[in-house]
Amino acid sequence: MNIRQITAKDWPAIMAIQQNCYHDIAPESLASMQSKWLVSPDSCMVYEHQGQIMAYVLTHPWQKGDAPKLNSVFTSIENSCSLYIHDMAVSPCAQGLGVAKKLVNHVVQISTTLGFSGIGLIAIQGASEFWQRFGFQPVNNMSKQLSTSLASYSDDACYMYLPADKAV
Repeated sequence: MNIRQITAKDWPAIMAIQQNCYHDIAPESLASMQSKWLVSPDSCMVYEHQGQIMAYVLTHPWQKGDAPKLNSVFTSIENSCSLYIHDMAVSPCAQGLGVAKKLVNHVVQISTTLGFSGIGLIAIQGASEFWQRFGFQPVNNMSKQLSTSLASYSDDACYMYLPADKAV
C-alpha cells in the first residue's frame, strides 16, 4: 500500500473512482480535475495497492473561508495561506479499509510541512460527520462568495475548516 503523487497515467482510474463515488452531483470534467493537479502537483495523491489505484485526493492552496465553485478550471492560484481539499474519493472496493484515514493524515502532514495555517473543504453527501472526526468544523459565518460556491454543490454542501493548531 502506497500513497504517492499523481502521475499522468493515473487519470483513467481517478475518473472511474469519481464516477463510482458521487451520486448527488454530476462528476467533474477531466479538465477541471486535472487543473487542480497541475497547479499543485505536490499535494495531489493517489493510494495505490498492488498496482491498482484505490483512492485519490486533490488538494491545492486556497484562501481560508472560501472555496472554488464545482467544476472550476484553474490555470494558476494566487498566494493562499490555507490548503483546500478539493476532492477525496475511495473506490467502493477499498471502503472500510482505513484508506480515507491514511489519506487525510497524509494531507494534514503535507499542510503542516508546507506551512499552511489550516485546511478547508466542502463536505457533501453526508460527509460532515466523517470530517469532524479529524477535527474539521463547519463554518457558519460565510461570505457571499462562499455561499455562491456552495450553491454549485449538492443541497447538503457544508464548508468546513481545520486550523493547523487543531490538526490531529
